[in-house]
Amino acid sequence: MTSTPALVSPTRDDLHGVLSDALRQARGTDASLDAWSAEPLTRHGKQRVVRYDLRARDVRGGDAVAYQWVGKFYEHDGAARRVARVLRELAGSDCGARGGIATPRVVAYDAARRLLLLTYEAGESVVSAIAHHRGPVLPAIGRALAALHATAISLEAVKEITSRVGVLDDLRPRVTDLCARFPGHAGAVRDALTRLEHAAPPAPAAPSFVHGDCGTANLLWRLGGLVALDFDRCARGDPASDLGYLLTQLRRVTLRKPGKLPAFGSMRSAILDEYARWAAPDPTMSRRVAWYEQATLLSKIHGLTFDLTRHPEADARRQRQVEAVELLQCLANARDSDRSS
Repeated sequence: MTSTPALVSPTRDDLHGVLSDALRQARGTDASLDAWSAEPLTRHGKQRVVRYDLRARDVRGGDAVAYQWVGKFYEHDGAARRVARVLRELAGSDCGARGGIATPRVVAYDAARRLLLLTYEAGESVVSAIAHHRGPVLPAIGRALAALHATAISLEAVKEITSRVGVLDDLRPRVTDLCARFPGHAGAVRDALTRLEHAAPPAPAAPSFVHGDCGTANLLWRLGGLVALDFDRCARGDPASDLGYLLTQLRRVTLRKPGKLPAFGSMRSAILDEYARWAAPDPTMSRRVAWYEQATLLSKIHGLTFDLTRHPEADARRQRQVEAVELLQCLANARDSDRSS
């Protein structure tokens, strides 16, 4: 097996050449790059992500034009090419028109540096948009995800298949950790895992294209529609996994910032009702979404408790511990509700 060469950070001269070549590919051979600057976009995730602000000319002697691109440096060439192919297929589909959803466009790929260049997509945080606009945002999320999941992406572009077996295998050691860390909540945590193991709804008839990391950080609100970012974890699987993950993220925000968003139950209903309106009939979808919500909740509690590298600052660590306990209480409340019903 041939190993992937170590990724070496390119020099500024290297990047100038890459950006100049990409500009000519995108705008024509007469395009020229006058100046550019780079700004890191995120401290998290496997890929280094940079925003490039370019000042260029589309024709020699023409007026200066500004462009904004995102550069993502990948560890593996195959991962970069897979994401590029998925985004190109999405761009060539009617997903955007059907769902009122935009995705980044591929500008160029520099294989030597495993640098994928994409259009920079600006927009308002979807959490902020829900708080400010209320009415239109939540239904738009449901419609956009229904369109995304119904888009035909080639098997060659997306090979992974998400499964509940894999979810449970990942959760079991996490549950052991949580029971040891929070003995007072161990009963609720074990009960949650038992329900997931023994009450799993049937799988969907066929796998769909799923985003794979459909959290609030990867959704923006722009011009009355949604922008979806970061398709690095896209896969073929159960669309309920995307919905369950997003809903759990929204539940966490309602706890972290009480009063900022509408009640969680109303947000959940608004998204799922609109999703059902635009998606093909799926009689077990609601059960599957609830299953993935529970699984994601357990995983999120574990991450908040034990991942000390994502936000290493002391205040951030304390806040994450508080959130973990609040989410554990949600599990306990759900268990008590089940027992009383």
